[in-house]
Amino acid sequence: MFAACFNNRFTNALVYYVSLLLLILVSPLLFIWELVNTVPSCFRCKENMSGKVVLITGASSGLGELIAYEYAKLGAYLAIIARNKPESRLEQVAHRARELGSPDVLFMFADVSKVDECRMFVDETVKHFGRCG
Repeated sequence: MFAACFNNRFTNALVYYVSLLLLILVSPLLFIWELVNTVPSCFRCKENMSGKVVLITGASSGLGELIAYEYAKLGAYLAIIARNKPESRLEQVAHRARELGSPDVLFMFADVSKVDECRMFVDETVKHFGRCG
């Protein structure tokens, strides 16, 4: 009985420590493997956006503004939307996007929380560019 109990405890401890050792040794290798496979994708050629229509909401400031500039650099047609007319910088963003390489920029004011206004700016984009996407 004592031998079986000893064997059980010994085997359990052995499995535990061997598993822990394998985890400690294999984890960094898996991390390096993922890193090697992921990093090159950051430097691959970007999708050709030249001539495509991109509709961006919240484009008067922040992330929306930066996204508009990045798509302008790629040569996309832009439809940019902002909610507030008076304090909006949307016209300045449209002008800067044209300078960065966008062939045409349509800017509109609409509230994306209202379904009718969403339909309106999608319809206006399709009417202006002949397509969306």
